[in-house]
Amino acid sequence: MDCKISTGGDVYSFGVLLLEMLAGKRPTDTLFGNDLSLHKYVDFYFPDRIDEVLDPHMPQEDKVVNDLRMKSFIVPIVEIGLLCSKESPKDRPGMSEVCAKIASIKQDLVKTL
Repeated sequence: MDCKISTGGDVYSFGVLLLEMLAGKRPTDTLFGNDLSLHKYVDFYFPDRIDEVLDPHMPQEDKVVNDLRMKSFIVPIVEIGLLCSKESPKDRPGMSEVCAKIASIKQDLVKTL
């Protein structure tokens, strides 16, 4: 927020990128303005209604497979995006923690294939 380059800013950017990809919206979308941001928009629906904000172009499968995918992979990735894009840098995780979480999600995904 004070225009200094930092790893906290990199973490924030990574979180925003994740939210952009999952929601299919940019932070500059006309939907956002005044007090609504991409982070607040996604957070409002997280976790129980997260499917309402996901990019409609994401592939969909049958209900059972989709529910498993949401619970095991999509919700944890959205959570990472929300944690990384918190307003205060001190509230954001470090990238090593983020990488460990993503690696764990990947391992779980590989087991299901």
